[in-house]
Amino acid sequence: MATTTEDRLAILESELGVLRDKDAIRDAIHRYCRAADRCDLDAFKACYWPDGHDDHGFFSGNAHAFCDYVIPVLRQIEASIHAITNTIIDLKGSQAFCESQWSVVHRLRQPDGDGFLDYWHQGRYIDIFEKRDGVWKILCRTIASDMDRLVRTKDMRAIMDQFSGVEARDAANQSGRGARHPNDPVYVGFNLLGSVETRDPMPDLWAAFYALDKVL
Repeated sequence: MATTTEDRLAILESELGVLRDKDAIRDAIHRYCRAADRCDLDAFKACYWPDGHDDHGFFSGNAHAFCDYVIPVLRQIEASIHAITNTIIDLKGSQAFCESQWSVVHRLRQPDGDGFLDYWHQGRYIDIFEKRDGVWKILCRTIASDMDRLVRTKDMRAIMDQFSGVEARDAANQSGRGARHPNDPVYVGFNLLGSVETRDPMPDLWAAFYALDKVL
């Protein structure tokens, strides 16, 4: 048991270091998801060490080569959503062993153009992170796929747009719409306040939802 002020401060400093390291690792995992969904190649590569390895099942090799491969592939589809939960981090010196649950939706347009195919899959990232010069990045990643399902759905946004008056506007510039890098609102950053628009409210918000019920 610590008895002196110096001992207690040393313990607190050690505990604070653990919290800082774990927070930095979680931040890197979350930024990976943003980079994947926004198809931001530079941000995606920044999550890995250049000599890192990634085994995603459909690709196993150098991590930066994986980035160069998968970002153009993701740009081919309508959208993707990566969500992370249950991150467990075990620290050991300058390395960390991590497990994170992921839930991913890849949205593909149906071949006949009538709506989307939403491929939902859940699993876990199994990672080794390494800290170099105070920075944590992925050194080795593999995945464990646990569950998959395919959902067919109509283009609900197109139906909603008929009632919002924005159907003629470019999708990347529509308010409230997610987009790829660099058109997504997240890239406005601290300039967000100066970029927001003022617009008239929809006269009947629920009419669009009733319209959806007739086609789904």
